[in-house]
Formats: sequence, structure tokens, C-alpha cells
Amino acid sequence: LPAPPSRKRRPRPQRSIAMRSFAVALFSLPALAAASLPFGACPVTQSGSVATPVTMSAREKEGQVKAAQNHFRGSQKVRAVGGADLEKFIGGDSKESMLVTFYAPWCPHCKTFVMSDANGNADKAPLELLNNDIKAANGPKVVKFDVTASQPPSTFEVKFVPMIVLLKAGGSYEVYKANPSDLESLKHFALGTAAGSNATASLAQVGAHRA
Repeated sequence: LPAPPSRKRRPRPQRSIAMRSFAVALFSLPALAAASLPFGACPVTQSGSVATPVTMSAREKEGQVKAAQNHFRGSQKVRAVGGADLEKFIGGDSKESMLVTFYAPWCPHCKTFVMSDANGNADKAPLELLNNDIKAANGPKVVKFDVTASQPPSTFEVKFVPMIVLLKAGGSYEVYKANPSDLESLKHFALGTAAGSNATASLAQVGAHRA
């Protein structure tokens, strides 16, 4: 008997392979983003003129902000600044440094670092205590920046909060990448007395690159 004709295997459509590869990459993005986050930080994305949480709905965010505003007790001494304040500092000829904490009221890490301590005492927030220590050591001015209330200058890419930046006289800045709750390490970072693997970039170079 003659051998049955061989059946040719259809080639696999390249489109389906490409689509599967795209889906794998897409679902891997949140994991990659989380892996690159510093300890004790929340990821954010730019939406319009302010930073918003990556995974939190608008209703959840609004509820978090209202709860934060109603919960805290006491006054704070760390000055709140906006985009215009930082632009003025960057473009000026100040000979002093500035420690800036970018934060958002909906971020749980920001609540217990910038806005209050674990018991809701605003005047005992870790950032307030850090400010006292830095001021006693004649260190840089400590300020805070609410990314939900003002647009950060284009120089900074705020991809997580709290993001702590040391703006230096002469046009450079450093991003603190360690745990913000380690106040001793953060104090040394602000005073420039500790070595660490922190990202440094020249403001002038960033501006030239964008141009």
C-alpha cells in the first residue's frame, strides 16, 4: 500500500508569539517597579499636574487624604514649599543647601514620616525630629513638598514618595535611597558626613540634556 501523504505543519503565526511576549512584559512591569523602589516608599505616576498613586482609586485616595487631615494633632515647623519655591532656589545663587521631602497625604509611609508619628502627633513626626537635629547641627534647611498640591519642577522625576532630595549650592542634588525611618543615616546624608550609594546629578547637566 502507498504511504499516506505527510501532513505539513502549519507555521505558528508570529503575531501570537509577539502578543504573548508583550503580555508577559506588561504584567512584569509592576513587579519590576516594586523591585526598584526604595524601602518604605510608594510608587506614583504623573496624572495631569500632580502625582497620583499607581494602584489606588480616586475615591480611595480622597478618603486617605481626608482621614490624614482629620487625624493629626499638633503643629509643625517644617516649611511647606511649592514648585515656584524650588525653581527660585535652583535658579538663584544661594550658598546654602536644602533638604526636600516630596510626599503625598495618601501614602502610608509619608503619613508616619512627614505628617505625624505613629500616634498621630504632628509635632513629633520623624521629619520634625530630624529638622530639630539638623538645625542644631547648622545643617541645610529642611522643607516638605506635597506632590498632590503642586507640580514638582521638571528637573525632578518623582516616581515614589517619600522621595528625599538634598539640593546643594552650586547646582547639584542627591536622592536619598535608604530607609527614611533611619533618622541617623538620613541626618548624616543631610550633613554630608556619611558615604553612601546615592544617585547624584547636576541640575545644569539635566537642563542641558532636556534642551
